[in-house]
Amino acid sequence: MSIKLRTSWTHGSKNCFKEDARRRYIDEFSINADTFVLRENKCINYEAPFLYLLFSSRTVLLIDTGATVSSVSFPIQQKQGRQRQDMILVVIHSHNHRDHTAGDVQFQSKNFTTLIRASVAAISRFFHLENWPRSIGTYALDYQRRLVVIPIPGHEMSSLAFYDCSTGLLFTGDSFYPGRLYISNFTAYVQSISRLVEFIEFNNLYVTAILGTHIEMTQTPQIDYPTGTTYQPNERQLDLSFEQLKELNYELQNQWKNGFHQRHRAFHNAFIIDPNPSELPLLSMNEHFSNHQFLLLSSTNSDHVLIFYMPMFKDLVDFQLVFLAKVNNSTEESFLLSEENHAWTIESHPLSLNNLINGNLTSFSAKLHQNDTEDNLENITINIIHPFLTINQLNSSEIEPYQSLRYISYPLLNSTKLQIHLYLLHQLRVQPHFDALVHVMIDPTNCTSDIDRNQLNKLIEQNGNEWVFHELENDIIHRLTSGYATAQLLGDIYSTICTMQFIKEVQCRFFSDYETLYNDSSKQLFHYQLNTCQLVKMVQREVNTNYRDEDKVFHGFLPIWAIVLFGIAILFIMMFLAGLICYLIGCLQSQQDSANNMRASMLEQPLLIDNNQLQTSTMISNELSQKSRDHRF
Repeated sequence: MSIKLRTSWTHGSKNCFKEDARRRYIDEFSINADTFVLRENKCINYEAPFLYLLFSSRTVLLIDTGATVSSVSFPIQQKQGRQRQDMILVVIHSHNHRDHTAGDVQFQSKNFTTLIRASVAAISRFFHLENWPRSIGTYALDYQRRLVVIPIPGHEMSSLAFYDCSTGLLFTGDSFYPGRLYISNFTAYVQSISRLVEFIEFNNLYVTAILGTHIEMTQTPQIDYPTGTTYQPNERQLDLSFEQLKELNYELQNQWKNGFHQRHRAFHNAFIIDPNPSELPLLSMNEHFSNHQFLLLSSTNSDHVLIFYMPMFKDLVDFQLVFLAKVNNSTEESFLLSEENHAWTIESHPLSLNNLINGNLTSFSAKLHQNDTEDNLENITINIIHPFLTINQLNSSEIEPYQSLRYISYPLLNSTKLQIHLYLLHQLRVQPHFDALVHVMIDPTNCTSDIDRNQLNKLIEQNGNEWVFHELENDIIHRLTSGYATAQLLGDIYSTICTMQFIKEVQCRFFSDYETLYNDSSKQLFHYQLNTCQLVKMVQREVNTNYRDEDKVFHGFLPIWAIVLFGIAILFIMMFLAGLICYLIGCLQSQQDSANNMRASMLEQPLLIDNNQLQTSTMISNELSQKSRDHRF
């Protein structure tokens, strides 16, 4: 049978805080009378997973329960559509990730409902799979509709695929969809995709469409939206083909044959293979060797400090790193490091950034200085605590930028029940951009959330939380500096939204296009100019009076070539206006001459008429005189 699917779905909003942005909590589409596709609103949860509802004469099957707990924010239990009590609802999962299982609580202890836990043991028991993952099972909804159940671990250990024999649809969860295919176990994933392809080909099954659980790719081949995007206006269609599944299998088999050290991310038109870092070779040893800069701040643990790496953008590929560390110092001044809200700049001795990320480097020597007080500390040893809290690789691929301002949060030591203090780090994905860190405070009573109030503080104080400020554009002009703003906690199954007060901008650096450099490894030209945001005061549009360059004017705002082009443009505009004025004056003079000529013609016309009348009267008078003379004679 032929399947006709939508080419577009509800794809979020530029501002998810607008009144109508979250009103439609779910998008639904009917493939036929017994098969429905549901999608969660991206403004409720950016994951926006797809769910599938299959009907039969006696059983309703729901695949996944969505990314939101609350039946108020996301009432998925009301969507299962059972009209008769003699019908049974069975809830199963494509895999055990919380963006697919969060809604389970809405189905627990419900009448005529069977909820299957997303674990290998529970799945194997329900579907009678005796040899996971090699066993293939079947499940009959009724005597007419039957599913084939195929274990495909690799993305997650309990991942499943379902082939619907009545429609030819293949449901693959997060194992295959138009987006980044995150692989937690590369070996298992390669074997799973291979088994899936072989099963379809061996049984000569007709696949009408392959339906995954997300859309992350744009309509431009090989380009995806970044993680956490809440607005995807140009996203790719949902369905994939069996040919594209074979394309994935071919790529995996080649990487498997080439060995571990040749394993890599692979970009295809409709999907991206993206193994977890633990499943990829380490970064090249001893590269990015230089004196690197870090920022040191106090943390929630008095024995630890927070370290923020300061990207220098001297290479096309850079990193945003955050980690905890212990500091050893031979002087008695080390107590200064534990003082709250004091930022220290770390200047390391030469080290390899790659070795630091790989974990080969467990400590490094450095000196510290504080700009506010001019304090300095020498002979400092930074002892790194692994794993890192944040590792973002910048420009690792071409990617759509974030539309709204986004920050990553890290808790401070001085938080209380009524005041939660956080550091917010501006989240980077592409360069050039701005690297900023701000101290904020949250009053939990100014938050809305589905989580219990006693657990809210613990949720907010987790390291690495991602926040999106929907009402602020992602640029330096709208960066967080002072006042208040409202943010949504991304990827949160409790729909948490908080108002934050900005205490202080700890540091900010702005990277603008200026200097041309040549990168030997990538063979590409790129431009950057590093300034502090306080000097390039973009928010108030102030002129920087301290920063000057020989080939710049207006103190860093416009280079000479821009002034020359601007002058030429003004010259052309003046010439155009002069020509236009001359043309208009000429037209007016012509119109004046025409008017004068018309007036003269109008004055001459009565004179001509009078002259003609006089000539006519004279001729008549002469004829009468002649007739009078003739009559006499």
